[in-house]
Amino acid sequence: MKKLLLVLLCLSSITCFSQKKDKRNGVYSAHLYSVEVSKKDIKVGTIDTLLSIYQDSIIKIVWSYADSQIDFELTNNSEQTLKIIWDDAAYISLKNESGRIFHKGVRYIDRENPQSPTAVYKKTTLSDLISPTSYTYYGSSVGWISNPLIPVDGSIWTSKIEYIQGLIGRTMRVILPIKIEDKVIEYTFSFRTEFIEKKKK
Repeated sequence: MKKLLLVLLCLSSITCFSQKKDKRNGVYSAHLYSVEVSKKDIKVGTIDTLLSIYQDSIIKIVWSYADSQIDFELTNNSEQTLKIIWDDAAYISLKNESGRIFHKGVRYIDRENPQSPTAVYKKTTLSDLISPTSYTYYGSSVGWISNPLIPVDGSIWTSKIEYIQGLIGRTMRVILPIKIEDKVIEYTFSFRTEFIEKKKK
């Protein structure tokens, strides 16, 4: 009898604990809030934190957070061909851990291999993405899996996910080296995490 009461007490505690989770109808996201440029002769441009847009005399880039990756559209504002140096690019996580990235067109199985630079011709736009190589792995029963950049578990059965205050206002960064002529400019894009609650219809 005592054992039965103990089991019931444990189950009750677990139920109570699970009910304390703050579940909200919304999504985690991140927006661009600052940019650093490595070359002193390149003047830092303008930043639209609402739309996650950065622009200077060389590039215009529009970022879009997408769970396990960050999409972008990069326009070459210059009169020369630009090259993105992927092998020197990096993602710096919320834990301030730096890691290699891969981009669109690279197969998951090849993500750790060297990646050729991508050319962006003058006045043209490239649509691409960055995804950390260490966040993608192969599960024997489910295939390829990519973990979210903001580490929170969701559920396919409900629109509500766990709201964690400690994940809000944190910083993740993307290092994107761009070569123009014989000069490499290292752009550091910093993103701040947020939770966007879905409006009730």
